[in-house]
Amino acid sequence: MASAGSCAGALLLPPFLPPFLPPAHAASLRSLHSQAPAVLTFRNELDRAVKIYWVNYTGDREFYAQIPPSGWWTVDTFETHAWHVVDGASGEVVHEVISPKGETLVRIDPLQEPSRLQPDGGVDDGFAGFDGVGGHEAEYVSASIAEIGLDHLGGVALIAAEDYPLPVPVSVGINDAAQLFHAAGPEFRRPSTMALWVRSLQAAGATVDRVLLTRLVGTTVYARIILALPDGQLRSLDARPSDSLALAMQTGAPLFMGRQLAAASQQPGSLEEVAEWHQRRPPTPSRQATPPASAQASYDFTRKA
Repeated sequence: MASAGSCAGALLLPPFLPPFLPPAHAASLRSLHSQAPAVLTFRNELDRAVKIYWVNYTGDREFYAQIPPSGWWTVDTFETHAWHVVDGASGEVVHEVISPKGETLVRIDPLQEPSRLQPDGGVDDGFAGFDGVGGHEAEYVSASIAEIGLDHLGGVALIAAEDYPLPVPVSVGINDAAQLFHAAGPEFRRPSTMALWVRSLQAAGATVDRVLLTRLVGTTVYARIILALPDGQLRSLDARPSDSLALAMQTGAPLFMGRQLAAASQQPGSLEEVAEWHQRRPPTPSRQATPPASAQASYDFTRKA
């Protein structure tokens, strides 16, 4: 391996500068856009595994990797993308990271002061807008499930959106399609998983106020479930579209679709309406078998004696 002296001039970024955030940023942490490419390499120097979560454009966490002790993981991401480093044993958030431009090494160091921002791994309790994350009601239209299809490759739900002539196809897995068929069919003697979920909500005094298919990021459709609590407060939950659709069918809750998502399945000219969402892409785990040279050099340079 290169020595500290021979590799210092090759560093793309100053060593030992993981962009950890202070606690004041916890409530508003989310990824903003995908305009400038970035590469993050996480190096776990703890004596236990850590989990890496992307904090997406609405502030919800998406699991990406688990890194064992002394392990590393690289992801192709974008400037402004936010990440949680979570203790694999306790589930506590020990660091939050904001991606800068270019290549960066993030050392998860036992000697470094942790920035423990959201110990319970939850999201901000504030409810904003129609979808709970700031979207306005005018950005959504009423929708309904027009058809559910299934073949050997998986399933698809065709969603009819008000004001849009063509149905919107939402791809789901084979098991998810079976769940939708089950929710649409007659009630069985014993409760299904979805029926049990609904009964659990009812037992806790909560109801499903509405279900929303919100947006398209890359090729992934996102959804949210809005719960009404006994005290009248609303909570917005990130969810897969298949679970959201099944829950809407099981409870009879109204279904809504984001206009940008509906426009993506219409005539080619209307795709201009969703141009903004094409600028919001998800990170992609790197396929490299070894860390990027710059990140490896940074690690060699900053390694403890």
